[in-house]
Amino acid sequence: MIIIKNYNDFILERLGVPDKIVDSATKLYDLIHSHFKDKSLDTSTLSEGEYSVNLPIQIEISNLKFKSVQFRVNLLSYDSDEKVDIISWGVANMPDSTDNYKLVYNKSLINDIKLFTNFAITDDAKFIDIYDYIEKERSKTIGILSHELKHVYDKYMLGKILLEDVVDYGTWTKTRTGFGPIDEFIYYMYFISKTESLVRPSELAGELITSDITKSEFKEFLNGSSTYQNLIDIKKFSYEGLKDKLLKDIDSVRKLFTDLTDETDQEVIDVALEITYESIVKSSGKEMSDILRLDDNQDINDMEIKIFGMCKDIEFFKKYINKIVFNNKEEFFLYCEKKLNFDGEKMVKKIAKLYDMCKDEEVNPLMAKINDRVNGQCIVNPKLYNEVIVKSGKKEYTKN
Repeated sequence: MIIIKNYNDFILERLGVPDKIVDSATKLYDLIHSHFKDKSLDTSTLSEGEYSVNLPIQIEISNLKFKSVQFRVNLLSYDSDEKVDIISWGVANMPDSTDNYKLVYNKSLINDIKLFTNFAITDDAKFIDIYDYIEKERSKTIGILSHELKHVYDKYMLGKILLEDVVDYGTWTKTRTGFGPIDEFIYYMYFISKTESLVRPSELAGELITSDITKSEFKEFLNGSSTYQNLIDIKKFSYEGLKDKLLKDIDSVRKLFTDLTDETDQEVIDVALEITYESIVKSSGKEMSDILRLDDNQDINDMEIKIFGMCKDIEFFKKYINKIVFNNKEEFFLYCEKKLNFDGEKMVKKIAKLYDMCKDEEVNPLMAKINDRVNGQCIVNPKLYNEVIVKSGKKEYTKN
C-alpha cells in the first residue's frame, strides 16, 4: 500500500498537482461557502468596502502545513445585469528576507495563508447573492483555490523567487493600454508567465476532480475550459494576427488618440504598438525601481539600489534594463510571439496529461486503491479586472 501511495504521489507531482492540494482546496471552499451562508442572514444591500475574517482550518499541501487562512474580501461596484461577479482571487504571503536579488520564503516560519478575493457588486446586491454565486460555481472555485494554494506551495517549496520574475509578473498584471487586442496580448503574457504556468495543472485538477470527470468526458471538459481555450489561442498567437485585430478595431483605436487625424490606419497601428512597447518597458523599469527603492530624482549613475535596505549593487538594475530593452517594437513583439507559442504548446501538452487523474468508468481493484488516494489564484475575469482593479478606462494619447 505504501508503494502504491508513493507511486501515485510521484505521478501527481510530475503532473504539477501536489499531494492533498485538491482536498485542502475543497475544505477551504466549504469553509468560505459556510462563511457567506452565515453572512447571507444580513439582508441589507452591499456597498464598496473591505473586511477580513480568520478561517480556522489546517491546510495541507504535500508536506507543508498551515494553521489558518486570513481571508480578505473586497467589494467593488460595477454596472451589470448580474448582481455579483468575481474579478480575481489571490494570495499575499510576504517574503521573509532577501538573498542575492531573490525573495526568500522560509517554510519553518509560516503559520497561515493570506487569501483575498475581489467581487464586483451592483447597487442592489446582497450577501445572499455572493453565497448563491459561490454555490453555483463550486467546482470552478475549488479549481481557483487549488490554483492559489499552489502559488503558496511554490513559494515555500522552492524557497526563493527571482526578483526579475516578480517584476515581470507585476508588469503583465498591471499594465493596460486601452487598445482591446493589445490588452488581450498582455493578458496572454500574464497567463503564460512563469508564476502562472506553475499553477495551471492544479487549477484544472481541482475542477475536474470535484466535477467527477471520467476519462471519456475529459476531452469535452478540456474543450469547455477557458484555461484550455486561452492556451490554444496563446500557442497560435502571431504578431501579424495582432496587427490584423487592431486593423479590424481601428475605429476604437483611433478614438484613443487626440492628434492622429491625417495618418493612415497602418500608421495609427504602428503608433499604438510603439506606445505599447514603450509602456511595457517603462512599467517594468518602474516596477523594479519601486522594489529596489530607487530615488527618481537622482541620476541613474548616482542611484543607490536598496532591496529592503540591504542591497547596493547598481549593476543589477542596469542588467535588468538591458534585458527588457529591444532594438525596436518589431523585435519585442516577435520575441513575445515565440515565447507565447512555445510556452503555450508546452502547457497544452502538460495539462492534457491530467487525463490520468480522471475517473475510470470501470475501475479494477488495484486502480481503485490508487484513485481513492485522490479524494478530496488568479485573474478570473480579465475584462472586469481591467475596468475595476487596474481602472484602465478611457485613455488619450498623443503621437509624440
